[in-house]
Amino acid sequence: MAGPPLDGTYKSTDLGGPLDLGRYSESFVAPGGALDIGATLNAASWDESDLGLQWRYWCSTIQAAPLLLIDTVDGNGNGSRTYQKEFQGGYIWLSGTGPWANGDPDYPGVIDTYVEFETIQYLNWQKIHAVTNVQATAHFDNYPSSCLTFSVGNGVEMGSTDDGMTLPSDYPAFMEQGTCALTGVYGAWWDFMTVSLVITGCTTPTKTATWGSVKALYTE
Repeated sequence: MAGPPLDGTYKSTDLGGPLDLGRYSESFVAPGGALDIGATLNAASWDESDLGLQWRYWCSTIQAAPLLLIDTVDGNGNGSRTYQKEFQGGYIWLSGTGPWANGDPDYPGVIDTYVEFETIQYLNWQKIHAVTNVQATAHFDNYPSSCLTFSVGNGVEMGSTDDGMTLPSDYPAFMEQGTCALTGVYGAWWDFMTVSLVITGCTTPTKTATWGSVKALYTE
């Protein structure tokens, strides 16, 4: 019998839980960068072999200039800056076979809020390292109350087209702003080190929905 995802706190494997870690790409609108309006995210679980089999979220976009929260960069260009980046829109999907499984084939939904805190380390005015932390909420199509929160801790930037690198094939593709087409050219890619997902109170069913055509994009 179909039912809402089971309540619980699901932590990633590095914390001893059942949740797969993740990989993430953030596309840039040329000639911009990760701090510019239009940057669009695409994230997926990673089981050391396949992307997006357990969870994924995508197509959320920066709509306003990020807020600079902390700036320790000195006159020599050494130090760090922490920005608050707020994304809008986007979708989330959980597999119906995950640890929250309760009868539905899958659990597609919509991102309600998504805030990223990105810290960039500089040496002689050059970016040398970046880490990120995320706090977000979402709801599922079949269970429209906002009953899902998720967080990412210590995400680490692994590469960027700004540095002349090419997005590896085992990271989520760059997405175009607005259309979500997997044809973006510029961006950065990240590893998520710690992931936590909390489900509570998804109790209002409507009708069954599936990931459908979107799933096919990530199962090749």
